[in-house]
Amino acid sequence: MHAVSIPVIAPVAFDCKFWIDSDGWHAVADGLDITVQGGSFEDAKRNMQSALNAYVQSVVREPYATSRRIAA
Repeated sequence: MHAVSIPVIAPVAFDCKFWIDSDGWHAVADGLDITVQGGSFEDAKRNMQSALNAYVQSVVREPYATSRRIAA
């Protein structure tokens, strides 16, 4: 059998809270230790999307890295 590896992107929804303060917009992802800020709502939203993407990537790669270490 020949297998081909390709990336598959699956969106995951997270509940986040956004609020404005004297120093800009802030956001927190519910249930995760992720907080960001931005100069505008759109900046904060983009920053949260980037932070969540990095979090999901780290979770996905962690079991893979562990299994490779065990197999080696």
